[in-house]
Amino acid sequence: MRLTRDLLFFPLIAAYCLVFLAQEKLFQDGPTTLQPVPAATFLRATTGYLHQLASEILFVQSSVFLGGLKLGTDPNTYAPVLANNYKQITMLYPQFIDPYYFSQSYLASVAPEFTRATNDILTTARDAYPTSPVYPFFQGFNLFRYLDEPLQAAEIFRQASLLPKAPPMFGHLAVILAAQGGQLQAAIISLQAMVKSTDDEGIKRRYYEELNMFRQAVKVQKAVNDFFSTHHRYPGALDELVPEFLHALPSFGQAFELTWNPPNVGLKRPHLK
Repeated sequence: MRLTRDLLFFPLIAAYCLVFLAQEKLFQDGPTTLQPVPAATFLRATTGYLHQLASEILFVQSSVFLGGLKLGTDPNTYAPVLANNYKQITMLYPQFIDPYYFSQSYLASVAPEFTRATNDILTTARDAYPTSPVYPFFQGFNLFRYLDEPLQAAEIFRQASLLPKAPPMFGHLAVILAAQGGQLQAAIISLQAMVKSTDDEGIKRRYYEELNMFRQAVKVQKAVNDFFSTHHRYPGALDELVPEFLHALPSFGQAFELTWNPPNVGLKRPHLK
């Protein structure tokens, strides 16, 4: 039985190598183009039990293509096909890790539509590897950095913070991004829970300092609500709250700065831009 498996294994490896060399020769001799692969449902029906081999061969094609790109090539010219191919490859064989990292590297930063395509691909990764913190981290980072959606990023990090091997920073990132998105009360509740969950006095002290800042921001939100009740409009800027509704706007040093996205007051890290 083992001899039979070995005899089948070596031809597959040989085929894999031949495909790689053929693809490399093709891109050296001809124009640098990438063809869209068929839908995963079609590939699954036609490849039988060879899903892994088929997905790896298709991944080799995209890797050779990326390796042959000329310097300065606009990524928008190939990103649609690349996004399609990585989606089909990962749907065909979800346990194949490399396409997830390539998607994050080559697609996420191109344009918002490809950031969303990357996060869709990463959802397949999360289903295949539900305890891995890597893929929700990528998704949360993409939502915050490339899509400017802090609340959605906060929810991803909150979910990821519940994973068995999640680093403590996930919960803290969820709190910070919730505050940036204007969910100050939710951030306070989460941070209070985090205070109770740690025995590190240094971390507790930092959390208490942040709680105090969040509560000051809540006072600004209350002043905004009072302003609206009085004037039947929201202030054009938070400075309009002074001095009728606040003696002065709170200052948070280098830790946070107030944000105003009517009707919500938020807090964001100055360096998270």
